[in-house]
Amino acid sequence: MKNRYKLTVIILLCMVIGSCKKVIDLNLKNADPQLVIEGNITDESKPQFVSITKSVAIDNSNNFPAVTGALVNLIDQSGTFYRLTERTPGNYYSSILLGKHKQQYTLQVQYNTKTYTAVSTMPDKVSIDSVALSLQYFGQQVTKTIIVFYQDPLAETNQYYFVLTINGVQVKQVFAKNDYLNNGRAVQQLLYEDDIKLKSGDQVHIEMQCIDPIIYNYWYTLSLQQTNDFSSTTPSNPVTNFNDKSVLGYFSAHTTDYKDIIIP
Repeated sequence: MKNRYKLTVIILLCMVIGSCKKVIDLNLKNADPQLVIEGNITDESKPQFVSITKSVAIDNSNNFPAVTGALVNLIDQSGTFYRLTERTPGNYYSSILLGKHKQQYTLQVQYNTKTYTAVSTMPDKVSIDSVALSLQYFGQQVTKTIIVFYQDPLAETNQYYFVLTINGVQVKQVFAKNDYLNNGRAVQQLLYEDDIKLKSGDQVHIEMQCIDPIIYNYWYTLSLQQTNDFSSTTPSNPVTNFNDKSVLGYFSAHTTDYKDIIIP
């Protein structure tokens, strides 16, 4: 599932939250596995999807054990339950629920006698106007970067999450943005990344999600942990919307819009 790379960062989160002055000796290789739930409901006419796995040691980050046999429900604002079906190990789907804007949804997961819940509200949709290639100059070096154009609404606060895929491979950078500095304006959003170098002929897929504030905080926290300079933050649990804070992951009710571009 996309977003798998984020779990490599999340495995550093298996620590007890304490004073920043306290020295904590972590044994990450022997850390107990934690439940990881990644749930999404969108306004697209396609199956809604929830992935449930367990975290792994930092030296085994490519093998996430699937959690099978869980009971997974999505509950809409009217209280209607939609049972998800486990089609493949750890992957649960519902094909009859279409997310609606301004509606609140609850994800309920029952596993090993415990029930985990998370709530998310789907915002109104903001669509991509267009995408283009932008050339960024760093001394003698020229870097190709994607730029996204859209109109931010004036009447409300908006948060966005961008997913950038190059030739079918999602880049590792996390792009979480809000309209704090550009509310109501025409936005030109650079999606700078140093994971995959763009070259002529590359096929680039851009997804823009409108997300609620808690999910924005989740992605924004992860984006801060990706920096390699003095502004980066100490790895810690991102803000989750699950009722049990021992669970890693998120549940996001969001809109989605897409654009594609072939690099000239």
